[in-house]
Amino acid sequence: MLKPAVILLAVASFTLSACGKPWVKRDQQPQTTHSQYKVLTWNDWNLLGQRSSARIVSDLAAMPDFGVSPVVEASSTDSKTKEIVSYSSPKPFYVQPGPFDMPFSRAFKRILENELLATGVPVVSSPKGAIIVNYQVQSFFYDDEGYRLPASPESVFGLATAIGIKEYGNWGTLSTIGAGLVATELVRGLIDFGAVTDAEMVLTTSIAHGAELVHQKSEVLYVRPEELSLYMTSLPADRPVRATATGTEEKLPVQTIAIVTQ
Repeated sequence: MLKPAVILLAVASFTLSACGKPWVKRDQQPQTTHSQYKVLTWNDWNLLGQRSSARIVSDLAAMPDFGVSPVVEASSTDSKTKEIVSYSSPKPFYVQPGPFDMPFSRAFKRILENELLATGVPVVSSPKGAIIVNYQVQSFFYDDEGYRLPASPESVFGLATAIGIKEYGNWGTLSTIGAGLVATELVRGLIDFGAVTDAEMVLTTSIAHGAELVHQKSEVLYVRPEELSLYMTSLPADRPVRATATGTEEKLPVQTIAIVTQ
């Protein structure tokens, strides 16, 4: 018979694992299971960057045009077993910045750069001659009736005003830090009022080669409702996807101009 302490330890372990990647039953078809991660700490952002960079390099490695190739070595336990330890690329990677007023966006650019470097591919600070990685962030929250609403300064201020919570100001006239603090305070007020329940963030990475999308993957994650200001922006939601240049770069012709002086 298990001792009570052992039972409690097992229950605690299960609870902690469920917090990391809980089961989702909302909008699921009958007899299907689905799970998604929660983003609770900075380390969760790092893990998200690891998953995103791994998907990017593995997708491009399957396309000969990019020249990205895995570096493999024999396993220490079995000389016949090969495992990928890193990747090589003739072209460097450039991570296109996201919205400058979104704290997660500013952090994720650096995280994704670090994780791409960890895979072995070169990373540069200029898009010229590089493989351009784009990312977009969309955030949502659910009201007390389960309806999904886009998380933006306008939606937060609008909902707060509609139910009578004091409006603290206009996002566009505040500094980025001040706007984030105001939005956080408003969201906490909405939570206390019962108007906000769960919140989610969708991260999409993409790479365009000319007019063709050669990589596009999305991941949906739970976020704390009171941290929605980390994932909100006042800029337009549909940011243009920057394409990786194709072919060789053509240099402008040099012409000699005669200068006549009197």
